[in-house]
Amino acid sequence: MNLLFDLGHVLVDIDPHRSLQAFAQLINRDNDNQRQAAQSLINKEGLLGGHTSRLIDLYQIGQITTDQFLTTALQACRPGTTKQQLLDAWMAMLLPFREDKALLLRQLYEKHIPFYILSNINETHVEWVQEHCPELKLASGIFFSNEIHIAKPDAAAYQYVLDHTDIKAEQTLYIDDLPANLDAARPFGFQCLQATDDNAWMPVVREMIQKM
Repeated sequence: MNLLFDLGHVLVDIDPHRSLQAFAQLINRDNDNQRQAAQSLINKEGLLGGHTSRLIDLYQIGQITTDQFLTTALQACRPGTTKQQLLDAWMAMLLPFREDKALLLRQLYEKHIPFYILSNINETHVEWVQEHCPELKLASGIFFSNEIHIAKPDAAAYQYVLDHTDIKAEQTLYIDDLPANLDAARPFGFQCLQATDDNAWMPVVREMIQKM
């Protein structure tokens, strides 16, 4: 059995409200048009993968640079806001990598259970996880949307994984928090498990490890 993990809300804990709150402090509240523009650029649904922000979507598939992302978002901010302030707000959603999740990845590696990562992500968050989540390097394959230029739930993302690995979908458990992503994977034959806020997926993986 192989494992295919999403990152956000699965292996990496995130709190989009932290970024939304930080971003709200930077918005020009005196201008209704700019407030509305800000909500269309960075919103809760967009941060959660709801594809309601074209800016975030373009950044997630690597079609714009970090500087372009920040420059565009700055247009909705109050005068004097810096790119660093905006970047800090963007990064605020990322929470410390939990040791129990790091241990789980080490155990998978030690038991020779191949695991892969397929994540909708962006350049700055990639840099963060590479620095703070060293166990991700134990993965047999990592597919970041900003590098493969495809975002879930586009079927091409799952086909890309199958084309660039030797795994079989029917022998792979795919864990993601978003139903739309799981629904898109099922036609390929992936076994699917939705990750919930209580991390109920972890005992399932631990059981796999114990059986090896």
